Amino acid sequence: MNFRYPIFLDLSGKTCLVVGEGHEIAGKVRGLVDAGATVRYVNPRAEAAIEALAASGMISWQRREFEEHDLDGCFLAIADCEDNAEIFRLAEERRVLINAVDDPEHCRFSFGSVHRQGDLTIAISTNGAAPALAVRLRERLERDIGAEYGELLRMLRDARDEIGSRVTDFSARRALWYRIVDSDILDELRRGRREEAERTLRQMIEEAV
Repeated sequence: MNFRYPIFLDLSGKTCLVVGEGHEIAGKVRGLVDAGATVRYVNPRAEAAIEALAASGMISWQRREFEEHDLDGCFLAIADCEDNAEIFRLAEERRVLINAVDDPEHCRFSFGSVHRQGDLTIAISTNGAAPALAVRLRERLERDIGAEYGELLRMLRDARDEIGSRVTDFSARRALWYRIVDSDILDELRRGRREEAERTLRQMIEEAV
């Protein structure tokens, strides 16, 4: 087991397979949906949350046991079966990325402990040594990195094209970005002073121009 290469995937429109059942499966299905994947769920039964996603047309649900052809055309698979060895072998043959829940010997990637605020995503891995430590670190980040970071990223996303077109010199543009993230804007957002934060950002852009 050597989950040391961090990566963030764009799953938009990618076909992803989820097989089996377990306490984490509904969350995995929901996460794939939220990432824009086309989700196939294969299992004779489904939790209420998965049933609801299928009923709304957000995923497809095959009410049966896994079959080899379910992996056809898949980019990624998640399995939680009594024995994951066969689906792992088949996924490897098809070069499909696979994670078997709580079964690291049958995984090609692992899920970190994740903290999100808007477009900000922080994932923590201990390479399987101590998942509880990853959870505690995530909880610390949740206390220190609040909703103001998501709000700042929304502002910066809206301003990105303007900054790129108006501050054409690369060095000046890079310096501006660092001045923005090092400024008092986060403190203003933390205090709920969105208008003041917007004014500060506008002033910094105009000064750079």
